[in-house]
Amino acid sequence: MTHYRSLALLFPALLLAAGCGTGRLAPSEGGPTASPAPEPAPAVEPAPTITPEPGPVSAGTADTTASAPAGAGYAPYGGTASVQIRRIGQYSQSGITASERRVIRDDTSYAQFWSSLGAGGQRPPVDFTRDVVVAVAGGQRNTGGYSIAVDRVDRAGSGVAVEVVETTPGRGCLMTQALTQPVDVVVVAAAEARTWSFRERRVEQPCE
Repeated sequence: MTHYRSLALLFPALLLAAGCGTGRLAPSEGGPTASPAPEPAPAVEPAPTITPEPGPVSAGTADTTASAPAGAGYAPYGGTASVQIRRIGQYSQSGITASERRVIRDDTSYAQFWSSLGAGGQRPPVDFTRDVVVAVAGGQRNTGGYSIAVDRVDRAGSGVAVEVVETTPGRGCLMTQALTQPVDVVVVAAAEARTWSFRERRVEQPCE
């Protein structure tokens, strides 16, 4: 009898020892339930980097203005500009009977021309290091009413263009019945010009 009692006391003890050895505590019914650990959020892939394609590059406007070479004169090289005219005189009767377009570049030629012009008096001084003399003659006419003039001088690069206007009397106009030799003489600041050209224009003067 004593033997059975000892076994009854030993059996619960063994069960208690076995439960402690597992290290687990069984939750009692109706007690709080532990929340499950949250699942990790899915990794977000970074957005791809987009490199914009380069657009067309606007070309700059090149400076097309050429610089004037040393001693080019009074107009930009490559451009066109009107050159100032200083008039020595217009003559209706002179010693030049032929139609002429003349560019005088030195004082010796100027003296010879002045003598043939027959204008009288001392010729006006000209600085030929800077200026030239342009003389235009209309030739001999049977009556008055004719004239000639250097109307415009244009400089383009190393060239100079002279516009000459010849005026004739209108039909039926009463004119002086005398021989005339119209001439115009001007000074132009274009000593460095290499080429010269003349443009002709004719105008009919109406009767007064």
